[in-house]
Amino acid sequence: MRLSIVATINNPNYFDVKLTDANMELRLQERIIGNVTQVEHIKLEGRKEKDYTIQVSIELKDVVTNIFSMVRMFQGDPKNLNLSGTMHVKSFLYSKTFKVDRLSFQ
Repeated sequence: MRLSIVATINNPNYFDVKLTDANMELRLQERIIGNVTQVEHIKLEGRKEKDYTIQVSIELKDVVTNIFSMVRMFQGDPKNLNLSGTMHVKSFLYSKTFKVDRLSFQ
């Protein structure tokens, strides 16, 4: 399933970077319910914190047993939902993969 999410991201660098790859586990109340991957590259402006719309693909693990988790995910408290994994950013001379742990929703 593909979704658009809006995330507030801060790029503390003096230069623009591209978010080129994100691979995360989607958890609901500490239970892994799927994997999230980034579909398109996003340009993050230097020295700015702003909202970006990110196209993601969600692959749910065992849809039959997670159907109730999916319903709770869309109807329940988003604080029970979080992401963890890795993100990769790069610019002309700079490239870095960093770990994201417990990215939560509000």
